[in-house]
Amino acid sequence: MSEVAGLRVLVAGLGPMGRGIARVFARAGADVRVTDVSAELTEAGLAKIRAEATSDGETADGVRAADLTAVADTDLFVDAVLENMDVKRDLLEQVAKLAGPDLVVASNTSSLSIGEMGHAFGDPARVVGMHFFNPPTKMRLVEVVAGGGTGDAVVARARALVTELGKTPVVCRDSPNFIVNRICRPLYYEAQLLVTQGVEPGAVDAAVSGALGHPMGPLTLLDFTGLHTHLGSSETALREFGDPRYRPIPLARSLVRAGMTGRAAGRGFYDYAAEKPRQAIARLVRTPGEAADVRVVAAGPDAGKLPETTGGETITLYSCHRPPTADDVAAVAGAPGPVVVDSSDGNWLDVLPAGAGWIRLHRSPGEQLFAEVVHDELAGIRPPAFVGTALDVLGAASVEVLALPGLVVDRLAHCVINEACTVVEEGTASREDVDVALTLGMNHPRGPFDLLAAAGAAKVLASLRSMTDLFGDPRYRPAQLLRRQAAGAAR
Repeated sequence: MSEVAGLRVLVAGLGPMGRGIARVFARAGADVRVTDVSAELTEAGLAKIRAEATSDGETADGVRAADLTAVADTDLFVDAVLENMDVKRDLLEQVAKLAGPDLVVASNTSSLSIGEMGHAFGDPARVVGMHFFNPPTKMRLVEVVAGGGTGDAVVARARALVTELGKTPVVCRDSPNFIVNRICRPLYYEAQLLVTQGVEPGAVDAAVSGALGHPMGPLTLLDFTGLHTHLGSSETALREFGDPRYRPIPLARSLVRAGMTGRAAGRGFYDYAAEKPRQAIARLVRTPGEAADVRVVAAGPDAGKLPETTGGETITLYSCHRPPTADDVAAVAGAPGPVVVDSSDGNWLDVLPAGAGWIRLHRSPGEQLFAEVVHDELAGIRPPAFVGTALDVLGAASVEVLALPGLVVDRLAHCVINEACTVVEEGTASREDVDVALTLGMNHPRGPFDLLAAAGAAKVLASLRSMTDLFGDPRYRPAQLLRRQAAGAAR
């Protein structure tokens, strides 16, 4: 028999998340009651639940209004109130005075400490995190978060409930930002830093979507969710970890202070009155044209298989996904005919031979080719015409980027992989749950460890070490788990 059917659930907080969670439990047959800070707001929230259910072709007959005293006759209390520890602490202290001895408390917090909430409740063993993703009625992922004092039986029960709700649970230890928001932090940080360094927001988002297959670029996503929300969670991460790699990007703070918090405000990383993200991306992406009578051949230490091409003139694609050696530079300089370097390593800025092109060619999850093309007037690097010819022959779309270490895609992807390794290394979550969390919680086609397996630990480690050296910033220091994996693969 289903453990959800007939389960008595009280949901507190009727914003979008609380309303969605109430509907998810009601769908599964639970007896759901909802409450907010006043009777008026509770009734208004219930009316929205019913209207939203009707809009989706459903009913919300199993949801009723209540007040906090209903917790005395409840099996599961779900906290979906404001993401503020003072507010949650006060609520849980009230709940503790009314609750029966078997009540389980689940918080929908996306980043706050479950252990601290357990202390406020007075019985940490019964407090667990159940972080649903927005919108709860559609998103499949739920992070089940075990506080330091959460009982094993309560974690197991929460995981079972999530499964019976038709969702996919991942379990993590209580740690700031949990799995998804934690591992995506460098994705957002590096995207913002690229903008401060001169790359257009649309170019960043185009590169990430085109090469990694993300349904929404990181800057578009930040604008959608609100820069103030991101800034708050960034400040929490810096405060909790005390590590400079988690420090917020000044540009985000500047935009928030100016009221430019994203799409809802009409201005964030994009000015929505002037150009929406989709328009900016379309303007910046070059689609391949008609293929010329040219042959593209692969060379170099990291040469991969290219689409078969035929033709008279040959263009050499020299792939080198590590810092270039003197032999690499000599090979590029001495190649017969046009040559294009395929690399994201920033050391090519100093040694790229005159007349050579510079790109980073990626194969997307859909097996399409996408290229970052280095065009940096300040650095004196301009793509020769044969770069476009080669991309036409290969059928690769492209976007122009600046000559910065890691370019765009590898810089972001390798930092995300590194953070995922740190999360596993410290025991917050397993490799398997990390990949599930990122694919379901963010709709990424591939999880960080899947990306790591495809790229190879040695290449990712070399990339991070190169960025650490060239930027001189601890953001890029490799996780020891990654270093050990690379060493193991080499043996």
